[in-house]
Amino acid sequence: MRVVVKPLKLLGAVILILGFGAGIPFFWVWVGSQLQGGTAPSLAGLGVTLFGIILSYSLLAVVFAWIKERLQPTSGPARHDWNRSLSAERLRRGQNTHTLDDLLVTATILVGIVCTIWFFLFGSPGVPVAP
Repeated sequence: MRVVVKPLKLLGAVILILGFGAGIPFFWVWVGSQLQGGTAPSLAGLGVTLFGIILSYSLLAVVFAWIKERLQPTSGPARHDWNRSLSAERLRRGQNTHTLDDLLVTATILVGIVCTIWFFLFGSPGVPVAP
């Protein structure tokens, strides 16, 4: 059974990362392009795209925090690292992260790498300014 569960978890993680890293921006770029109406840039299309992406990621952050709290409820107020003494820091055995934290950090790093590669290898310098 474990042989089947691990690849399914990995597949689910890959789908979540692709949807989180590429699906949301591509969706809002498509919505903005439908509002633009021509080849000239319009503030309506750009604004909807920009604010839609920000709103979507903010909403997802709230949903993921809610899911994380339901799966692993905290037993009191959060103790942040800056509130701990150095001895408490040394006594801490291991840093446990949640699966959602790992997926979101992985998605962010992969999107940054892909965007950097795309920018340097395939990015067009744009429209020439002078003939």
